[in-house]
Amino acid sequence: MRTYIITYRNQDIPRKDSWIKFLARRITRTNQNNLVLIVGKTGSGKSWSALSISESLVKEIDNKNKIHIVFTLKDLISVINSGKLKKGDVIIWEEAQTDISSRDFQTIANKMVNYLISTFRHKNLTLILPTPFEDLLDKATRKMFHFKIETITINRKKKTCKLKPKILEYNSQKGKFYEKFLRISYKPKGMSNYILKALKFWNVTKPSKKLIEYYEKQKVIFTSNLNREIEQRINYYHKQQKEKLGVKDDRKPLTKKQEEIFTLYKDFKPEEIAKKTRKTVQAVYATLRQVKKKGYL
Repeated sequence: MRTYIITYRNQDIPRKDSWIKFLARRITRTNQNNLVLIVGKTGSGKSWSALSISESLVKEIDNKNKIHIVFTLKDLISVINSGKLKKGDVIIWEEAQTDISSRDFQTIANKMVNYLISTFRHKNLTLILPTPFEDLLDKATRKMFHFKIETITINRKKKTCKLKPKILEYNSQKGKFYEKFLRISYKPKGMSNYILKALKFWNVTKPSKKLIEYYEKQKVIFTSNLNREIEQRINYYHKQQKEKLGVKDDRKPLTKKQEEIFTLYKDFKPEEIAKKTRKTVQAVYATLRQVKKKGYL
């Protein structure tokens, strides 16, 4: 079984952010990537920690690297295939459980995720996936992750979040996961021998205001789209029930312009529709309100 160690040979170097150093070295020295699960209950600081770790990691590797925040599998694939990612970039995949879950193991989404994660390792990226429970992901997906970080508590006064990070190793012969602590090796001043210490906890600081604002903006867009999709599914279900009962659809027909916007709305966001139809975003929203009044949304 392997032991994971960060060695501090210079006594004057502060033994701080050893986990960030370890993650960065995997990218820059050993040509690997980082697949990180952040697990914890709602409000325990998962997203906060993901942002903070991403920010520190980018600073450690190269300030030119970027942090990408996605909320859907479609957005994740788009970012990876965009050609804009650079070695050392970080992707935070929020709300992944809405796309993939252990209950839907045989779905296309799960198969695509497993294929995606297993094939993009040569890109030297870091993928951070915050989730309430790790078993929301199927076992095949979990086997590919390198690290699991549990959120413990948030210290509001110090603006820190206490984490319990572990390195994951999967034994295929035993079908079992092993969790290990990262260790640091250092020589205290005045001593000739090295001390080996396990890092059982990690306090991360609050991410920058700029990054938090960017995250919140992206989350609002995702939540709005998700609510809209839920509404569409409910309406579709009610429509099917009416058809089974032989209830006639008494909705007013859509105009040509409304039909165009409504058709696009099934697959695209209002901002994207505006570009495709060369209309303003306000005009698209106005048309959607008219469509809704007729009972189509």
